[in-house]
Order: sequence, then C-alpha cells, then structure tokens
Amino acid sequence: MKKLLFILLLLLSCSQAGGQLLWKVSGNGCYEESYLFGTLHLETSEFIDSVPGLASAIENVDVIFGELEGDDMLSMNTMLQMMKEATAPADSTLDKLLSPEDYKIVDDVIKKYMFGFGLKELGVLKPAVLTLYLEMMQMQKLYPKSLDPNNLIDVAIQKRGKQLGKRVEGLEGVEDQTSALFGIPLTEQAEDLVDFCRKDQEFADSSSQLRDAYRAQDLSAIEKIVFDPEMGMDEESMDRMSYNRNRKWMEKITQTLPVQRVLVAVGAAHLVGEQGLIELLRSRGYTVEPVSGR
Repeated sequence: MKKLLFILLLLLSCSQAGGQLLWKVSGNGCYEESYLFGTLHLETSEFIDSVPGLASAIENVDVIFGELEGDDMLSMNTMLQMMKEATAPADSTLDKLLSPEDYKIVDDVIKKYMFGFGLKELGVLKPAVLTLYLEMMQMQKLYPKSLDPNNLIDVAIQKRGKQLGKRVEGLEGVEDQTSALFGIPLTEQAEDLVDFCRKDQEFADSSSQLRDAYRAQDLSAIEKIVFDPEMGMDEESMDRMSYNRNRKWMEKITQTLPVQRVLVAVGAAHLVGEQGLIELLRSRGYTVEPVSGR
C-alpha cells in the first residue's frame, strides 16, 4: 500500500489543473460566477492575498463552503470526538501491532519530535493519528507559524467571509473526516507509520518541497512530489480521502449554485483528477476555468 503522506496537507492529481489554485464556475444556470479554491491545510492566512482573484472572490460571493465549518474545526466537542476516534482498541495498540524492532524505530522518532514523549505515553493512539502528529511536527519545525490554529488558511478564509457578512458552512461533519482519516485497518496504518519513521528525513524534505511548490502555485511540481512511487497515494486511498467525499459534496454545491454565488475552499486534492470537483462540475454542464491574472 502506498503511503498516506500529506493527509492534512495535500493529496493531489493535477493532470488537468495547470498552474492554478483558483477556478471560476459559470454557466448551466449558475446564479452568477462562483469559485473553487484549493488549499494546503497547514498554509498560513498570509497566502490569501498572494493568490490573484482570491480576495475578490471572498468579497463577492454569498456563501463559503469549507470541508468543515471553522467553529466546528476548533470546538472542544470536535477535539473530544476526534480524540475518542483516535484511540485504538485495547487489543490493537502499537505494542501489539509492531515488532520490537519497528516499535523502537517509531518510539525514537516520536521522542525526537514530541519533546521526550514516546510510545509509552502515546501508544494507545491509532497509528494514523501518530503519523499525522509527526507530519505536523515536521511542518512546525520547518515553518514555526504553520500550526497556529488561528492563522491557518482554511480558517482564515472563512473568518474573512464572516467578517464580510457571508454565510459559511461545512460540506461535511467531523464524523465524515474521522472516517476518512482513520477508516483503514490498523495493520495498514501501522505499516504506514513505520515507513514514515524509517524515512523521516525523506518525508521532511518532501514536506518542504511540497510547501514551496504550493506557494509557487505550481501544481505540476506538487504532482511529482505527491505521486512519487515511494511516497504517493494509491487508488483506494484517493477514493477514500478525496473522490468519495467529492461525490457527496456535489449535491450541496449544485443545489446552491443556481441561487447564490459560492466559494468552495477545500484541500486542493478535491478540485482535480477525473473525479475531482472540477471534472464533476464539468460533467454536469458547468464551465470551470482558471482565474486569470498570474
């Protein structure tokens, strides 16, 4: 199984995306022009004003759809629910899933990033949760501002919209996200965690390259990083993490397009590929084209 790298960052196929992050949606009975924007979930709010047309899109739409509504993302109830879903069953903790050699490899890397905490303290968590924590710790080391929950781009877009009086909603609930993140068998999660720890520096280098490519709005470069044979996503993972969710989101998006101007701001993986939002909208008769101005 290919690795679940960059789950919180970006899962991307960009054969049709060119170099753009912001796309205009029109035609087929649209109320007026609407937009799709691909985010990098650990990017900071400052990036908004560097994307041509994004600030204007936020100002001119009526409703903003994110993956989750911002208040839900940061609420205590969400945190508690996520922690409940993050805990492994008592008979499937990492001391039971890993060999002694792999246990030590993972333990050493966790202690490196988590200030001395290791599997003794964190081994009750599901392997996918630990992989996500390690990814975030790598990003924090590379970009110290990237983990400020009040400064992330997805939250900031919604916050700016609310300040302008826009309606802001999530396309899914916390349960949907936890299912996508932690829904694979624990044995596969453990394999991914061990691989991540064995290739710690390689993944850190790729995270840095990914952030640079995103900031350059170079989706071709992102594609090469994310779909590297050693670190990419397989079809099953793309279905679970992106395409299945896209199909569910389309109902809410297409119901709103005829009556209000919409900005859909979600992880860039959801925009592209044969079952990405761009192609799903085109298949229903909408015109979807990159916003000019670069």
